[in-house]
Amino acid sequence: MKRDLLSYYQEVLDKISSADARTFRKEMRKAFKRLLPEEREQLKIWFRSACVCRVPNHELASLRVSARDQLK
Repeated sequence: MKRDLLSYYQEVLDKISSADARTFRKEMRKAFKRLLPEEREQLKIWFRSACVCRVPNHELASLRVSARDQLK
């Protein structure tokens, strides 16, 4: 039974999302290199909605502010 690449990468990323961030980013980059543009968009949507490593919006806003302050 053949499985599509998008579902494979979703499963892999879901499993390693609790691992270190470096490994997760490496696998995400690999997925983006190998997926078609339509599949990349689907992966982005999946990541934003289902990935366990995502940051809540209120924390994301504070991260943006602190990063901007560091640049000054």
